Amino acid sequence: MASRTARYPVDLHMHSTMSDGTLSPTALVREAARRGARVIALTDHDTTAGLPEARAAGARFGVSILDGIELSAWIGREVHILGYFVDPTHPGLMAVTERQRTGRERRARAICARLGELGMPLDPEPIIAAAEGNVGRPHIAAAMIAAGYARSNQEVFDKWLGNSSPANVPIERLSAAEAIDVIHAAGGVAVLAHPGVDDFSAEVPTLVEAGLDGLEVLHPAHGNDMVDRFRALARQYDLVQTGGSDFHRPESPVKIGHFGIDDATLAALLDRRPCDAAPAPGV
Repeated sequence: MASRTARYPVDLHMHSTMSDGTLSPTALVREAARRGARVIALTDHDTTAGLPEARAAGARFGVSILDGIELSAWIGREVHILGYFVDPTHPGLMAVTERQRTGRERRARAICARLGELGMPLDPEPIIAAAEGNVGRPHIAAAMIAAGYARSNQEVFDKWLGNSSPANVPIERLSAAEAIDVIHAAGGVAVLAHPGVDDFSAEVPTLVEAGLDGLEVLHPAHGNDMVDRFRALARQYDLVQTGGSDFHRPESPVKIGHFGIDDATLAALLDRRPCDAAPAPGV
C-alpha cells in the first residue's frame, strides 16, 4: 500500500543512478509511488539514459513520467537548466548529451590525476566503468572513501572536490543560451534550477532574453524569503513557477513530493512548449 505522504502530487526534480542519485530509475519510480506522487520528472544530469526504464516502471507502478534532463551550463558561473517534455531521441539533444558524457569522463580522469599529485592515487577507468550513466564527483568521492582517503562525502567535498578545492576540475559546459535552445529544439520547456542556491537573481533577465520559461521556486534549499523573492521575479518576467524535491537518496530528510507543483501549474508548464512540439508522453 502506498504511503500517502507527498505534499505535492507533481515532483519535477529528481536523480537516479544514471547521474548522481543512489536509486535505479525503477527503484526511484517505486519510491515515488510508495510516497503517493502521481507525476514525476526524471531530471538526471546531462543524460536522458534513464527515461526508458523510468517510463516502463511508471506503467507498472501507476506513476506518470515526464521526460526531463538537467543540463550543466555556464553564464559567468555554473548554472543548471532543467528541461521538461524533451524528446530524448532529438538529434540535437542526443549530440549535447554525448558531448557532456565525454566531457565528464575527461573531467574524471583529470580529477584523479590531481588526486594522485596530492598523494591519493586513483585509477579513473574503473570509476568511469562503474558509473551506470554519467560519471561525476560523487562517484569519485565513493572511490576515495573506499580507498581509505576519507570517511565521508562531506569530508571529500570540503577538502578536495568542492568547487574551490584543490582537486576539483570545472566541468565542460554549454552556454546557458545553448542549453535553453537545445531544450526548445527538442520540444521542451526550460526552467532555471534552484536559483537560490547561488542566488541567480541578477542573471534572470539575461536568461529570460535567451528564452527561459520558468523558475524552480520551491526547492529544499530555498527558505521563505527566497521563495518570496523568486515568486516576485517569476511574476515580473511571466515565468512559470515550478518546484521539486531534487531527490537523490532515500536516507535524505527531503522525500519525493515534499516539494513540487499542482496540476494547474503543470498545465501552465505544458502551455509553454514550442507550438510545433509533439504531444508530451505521460501527461
